[in-house]
Amino acid sequence: MPAATGMPILSVSRKEGPTMFDTASMTDFWLRVLGLYFLVAGLGVFAQVDKLAGLATEIRENALLRWLSAILAFAVGVLILATRDGSGGGPAMIVSIIGWVSLIKGIFLFVAPPALFGFYDSLLANRTVLRVWGVAIVLAGGGLIWLGYSG
Repeated sequence: MPAATGMPILSVSRKEGPTMFDTASMTDFWLRVLGLYFLVAGLGVFAQVDKLAGLATEIRENALLRWLSAILAFAVGVLILATRDGSGGGPAMIVSIIGWVSLIKGIFLFVAPPALFGFYDSLLANRTVLRVWGVAIVLAGGGLIWLGYSG
């Protein structure tokens, strides 16, 4: 504030009424964000089954892609775990599990030898499994969004 007038330098007025993240707890926030991500990612998996078949091979053979994937998964896991609510309950537990899975996936991508990616090759080569996985991710995303707004 300027000393002479006592008035704030910048005054911003907000519209009244709830927005997607206005009054959400961190658990609700993460449920909504992760739900939206799962929804979009699941649709992407379902829509691009043919392009995903070689993804594990690409990650195994491309060190830069593997490291970028590891950094992203690790950072998301740390961010979720560092900012989640400490309160218990089912929704908070779901957020914690997703955070831990992301963190462990990041660690795996950092330290696992590329030979261990053969398991993913076999999963991603099966287009039926990918389609089912895409639908499951979409349903999980819808469920997370529902939990995020019902709490």
